[in-house]
Amino acid sequence: MKVEPPKRLGIVVGRHRAEATDLAQKTRDLASRAGIDVWSAEQWDDPALAKHLPHSDLVVCFGGDGTLIQGARHTAPLGVPIVGVNFGKMGFLTEFQPEEISVGLPKLFAGEYWLEERRTLAVRHQRNGTLLGEHLTINEALVGRGRVNRVVRLHTWVDDQYMTSYAADGLLVATPTGSTASNLAAGGPVLPPEMAAMVLVPVMPFVSFRNALVLSMENRVDVQADVTPAPPLHEAVLSVDGGITIPVEGGDRLTFTGGALRCLFARVRPRNYFHAVLVPKLQRGPILPPLPVDTPSPASGGLSQGERR
Repeated sequence: MKVEPPKRLGIVVGRHRAEATDLAQKTRDLASRAGIDVWSAEQWDDPALAKHLPHSDLVVCFGGDGTLIQGARHTAPLGVPIVGVNFGKMGFLTEFQPEEISVGLPKLFAGEYWLEERRTLAVRHQRNGTLLGEHLTINEALVGRGRVNRVVRLHTWVDDQYMTSYAADGLLVATPTGSTASNLAAGGPVLPPEMAAMVLVPVMPFVSFRNALVLSMENRVDVQADVTPAPPLHEAVLSVDGGITIPVEGGDRLTFTGGALRCLFARVRPRNYFHAVLVPKLQRGPILPPLPVDTPSPASGGLSQGERR
């Protein structure tokens, strides 16, 4: 997809960190000197977004993958590209590390980038034939148990054909974008970004079908929740992109289909970047570095091994 140099740039700082704020100000200054009209917001829930975002050519987001996904929920319906500067941990979706921004910004401002289209999911929630809500999903949607530790039963159809019933903590439906998140942790496969597919993976299944399934975005998945006994003894929820949580009652039907919207990520890296970036991030494991081997147990009251002798 051919792009033009941006004339109007948005800057959103999703993390209240001095480094992110300073780098966002540097970005604003450089964009202004390049003759680009710039607006900025501190969070994605800033009321000013409704005024500025529809007329933007590009948005630069300072935060982690979660912040970028939150931003994509705002930019995708408007067809506005977004680019991320990583102030999180894994940074699967972000384009730049903070130290790379001095090289990356001039390329963005000159229009020397390409647009990566990512598929989305559309989720419909119905109760007794009445539509309760429709939800854009960038990453993943999960229908599963709430606070009560009981399995939910999820009767599942694909294209009107009954497939199986899960007894599990939940059923996760992920896009290729979300395949590197909870789907991966639950044992599902990683999908390349351009694949028009979704992944179904049961979460902690109990005496039921355990394998992840890859389906086409053209398929329609219907899930009917069986929540027994009734609340407050049991409860279920629908969670969308980790930021929206909706109560689900017994008999509710959730429908998952490929969405008409695409989210656009601005990239300056090569088009074949995905696997070269993915594998090193998974090998390095920056999200949970190990503690030192002599770290005392919480049960020890903070005493070291030598002090306990």
